[in-house]
Amino acid sequence: MKKIISALLCVILVFTFVMPAFASDEKPFSNSQFFELGDYTIHYRVSEHKGDFKGRIVMLHGFGQSSFSWQNMAQQMSGKGYDCYCVDLPNFGYSTRETAETKHIDREELVEALMLSIAPANEWIVSGHSMGGGVAINIAEDLDIKSLFLICPAPTAAMPSFAGKIVTSKPMGMMMNFVLEKLTKIDFLMKLVVFAATQNKEYTKNYDLSGVTAPLQQKGTGMGLCYMLKDVRVTELDKTDKVTCPVLIINAEKDMVLRGGMKEQVLDAFPSAELYEVAGAGHICLEDRAEEIAKVTYDFLND
Repeated sequence: MKKIISALLCVILVFTFVMPAFASDEKPFSNSQFFELGDYTIHYRVSEHKGDFKGRIVMLHGFGQSSFSWQNMAQQMSGKGYDCYCVDLPNFGYSTRETAETKHIDREELVEALMLSIAPANEWIVSGHSMGGGVAINIAEDLDIKSLFLICPAPTAAMPSFAGKIVTSKPMGMMMNFVLEKLTKIDFLMKLVVFAATQNKEYTKNYDLSGVTAPLQQKGTGMGLCYMLKDVRVTELDKTDKVTCPVLIINAEKDMVLRGGMKEQVLDAFPSAELYEVAGAGHICLEDRAEEIAKVTYDFLND
């Protein structure tokens, strides 16, 4: 049963991988803001610090997710004195969907430009979950940041060059759009995915599915994900010697998403990192175990 659920979860995540999702004068949330660079409009949500200011954290989500997945952590960390910037990466959330007409800019460059528009690099703490962890690693290699923390990080691998035209073909894009539209409307199926990703029955019962499904149903998401898969910058684990800041890696004991030695690849790349495993937790532990993870992160940042 675990293997079946794991396989189903992976399929849903894969099929839930210029056209802005929202015009920059519209706000999907009260704390929404937008950043524009080239053909891209990047949506992000800001949770301002409470009490004494401790620093700035940029938070990058995983595949099939959006800034929604970081909201519990943002609430916890802003309450501890940090300004939290939860970013929707291109083709997710309410950011630009890429098309054949989009002049491509790497996700890392977009996030870095957003960060530097707000504060110098050495004032930033960069965090990433799952796919966002791979993006965060690349940013830490590019910039001299204050600290890096990763939650269930998933390095991004390169797509074979011959597959690019197939993935970005019109039939593939139409199929992806169709699959997203249909699957995200099946509540039982989406609940099953959430349970597989959290391993938490009680949390799944009251889960707000719209936080996941509404962004995935934005126009052009399926085709946008096809272009992302073709053009994405791989996670450069062979260059982690450039990362000189403190690193925290948080993994989940019952993670059913990270496969094929992905955990080991990241741990081997950061032999000096501080490690923490969330007992009994699933892949999106940043949501249902936010209080525990925030305490570990806060202690790490203040050590």
